[in-house]
Amino acid sequence: MSPTTAQGWAAVATERQSDARALSEQRAESVGAAYLAGYAIECALKAYLQRAGIRFPKAGREGHNLRGLWRSSRFRLRDLADHAGTKGYFINCWSTDLRYETSIPAILGSAELVAGAGQLKAWIMNQTRRRRRTR
Repeated sequence: MSPTTAQGWAAVATERQSDARALSEQRAESVGAAYLAGYAIECALKAYLQRAGIRFPKAGREGHNLRGLWRSSRFRLRDLADHAGTKGYFINCWSTDLRYETSIPAILGSAELVAGAGQLKAWIMNQTRRRRRTR
């Protein structure tokens, strides 16, 4: 069952980031680690949107569309200071199709992406805490 509160989405984001980090530590180039990291970002964005009172898709292709969720949040990529591209990868390139890959289709490694996802998740969660509750 999907979470129904910002806190619930944040808790799932933290779990998926922990899963991604643990898998990455065991298998540094695991595609699965980057895949799970994308879900952490998805849940963090949904926590923000829930907190802001902005409607968002919870299922189907659009429910996993990080670029669409990012746009709905009205965040800007330039706010991230992402010189290596490890944060922007998730907004611009990540998709659920990654589950069918055997290697990361990017010049960045899985361990780098997991670290970038952790930074991006932390940034989004910081924005969520700052956001006033809206109904």
